Amino acid sequence: MHCLHVSNALARRYNPNLIHARNNTSKSFEAIGRKWGGRWVRLWLREQSHEVAKSCARQFECIVAQRIRRTLQIFQLYTKIWDEVALKSFVNIWRRRLGQNTRRYLFGAAGVSAYNWDRERIPDNELHRYSKELTDIYQLRENTITCAKCHLRLVIDVTQSGVKYCQCHGAKPALASVQNGNGDQWQPFIERQDMIMWRKEEPESGGLYAYKVYGSFPDVSAEDFLHVQVDVEYRKEWDPTARHLEVIDTDPSTESCLDHRSEIVYWEMIWPRLFANRDYVFQRRWLIDKEEGLIVIVSRTSDHPKAPLRPDTHRVSTYWSYMVIKPYTEFDQPGIEFGLTYFDDPGVNIPSAVTTWVAMSGVPDFLCRMRKATLDYQSRKSNDAKSAMVNIVENQPIVLETCSDSSVSDVGYVSEVKENTETPKEKGDEEPKSERSDKKERSAENTEDKAEDKRESVMGPTPDEERGFLHYFLPSRLFT
Repeated sequence: MHCLHVSNALARRYNPNLIHARNNTSKSFEAIGRKWGGRWVRLWLREQSHEVAKSCARQFECIVAQRIRRTLQIFQLYTKIWDEVALKSFVNIWRRRLGQNTRRYLFGAAGVSAYNWDRERIPDNELHRYSKELTDIYQLRENTITCAKCHLRLVIDVTQSGVKYCQCHGAKPALASVQNGNGDQWQPFIERQDMIMWRKEEPESGGLYAYKVYGSFPDVSAEDFLHVQVDVEYRKEWDPTARHLEVIDTDPSTESCLDHRSEIVYWEMIWPRLFANRDYVFQRRWLIDKEEGLIVIVSRTSDHPKAPLRPDTHRVSTYWSYMVIKPYTEFDQPGIEFGLTYFDDPGVNIPSAVTTWVAMSGVPDFLCRMRKATLDYQSRKSNDAKSAMVNIVENQPIVLETCSDSSVSDVGYVSEVKENTETPKEKGDEEPKSERSDKKERSAENTEDKAEDKRESVMGPTPDEERGFLHYFLPSRLFT
């Protein structure tokens, strides 16, 4: 084998013609292969072209069908997802709208009043249930902020002037709570001038608190304190947070009553710029119980067709409050104590620190404004009474002007009265005292009759209920 390789190498080395012949032979074989191979391929393609085309078409159809099927499946999947979400959202929106406005739609279509006072009115037993509210507050104060040893006040947050606080060794600020029969736990919260506030967490409210305030104002009366709250026009003047406030409906059975009333109030409250204003629609019923010496005011949210939802405000759906006012002596005399309990869900998640700060600053400020407004209301009433008196005097006709052409005048009437009253005195020396007194009385009666006749001749007949009133203002008319 080795010898064969050596001989081939020597032959290539010393006989180049042999190498050239071999190269030509290989090239010829390649040319023959290319010629017959290409021809054979062409013949095969010509014979099998139909089958090849059919196989390519089947492959293409399979791939295209797979792509189309996958595309349709993806389209159907996303269409189904979006249809379900959109449908659920649409149904929820209309269900919420219909649930809020069903009464308005139904009663509006029927053309009748949408508010049923017989069904929605705050019942009497609920008003009378709060008659013991101040007694409960006394007990609450005794159990939570009064020392058990010395029976003096415990410090809540800050001390107030004029209050004697406990000086017992080891006495701590009032942080205890009392548990009443209903299972509610009221904790002392803050103390301000003439006011004490408790709070408790309202169940199922997400951490919101209900507040109870006890106050004692020695300088305002119970009637004025009530009217400051129920007079919506006056509240617009002293309450800067009330953007819109009006009574939209009144219970027909209480419109003419002076000691109790039920009404529907719409109130839009101004909130900071980052939040939408809050609006309230609530029923308010108040009662002056003269037998118990109390005034009770109860409010709670309600629905009314005259106050539909607005897109620019947030409707507060949970709000209730009740206030009990007790005068020291009489309803129209200064000096009251009151208890206010309320809960309000503004409908926004606010940190507890913010709500605590708002309650610590907002509630006392509101009650202080109400107190000042009550003091201003007293002066406003006196000014209105004076102006009304002046208007009545100015509106009375002056006899001196209307009787300028007549023979009768007030000056003549006064001089005649003077002459008639002085006549018995000039003859008094010749007559007994008894006769002089009788004549004096008869002279006075005649004088009054003449005066009435003269006034009727000038001004016409005067009703009986106005005669005394006009006679009372006669000196004012003369001075005018």
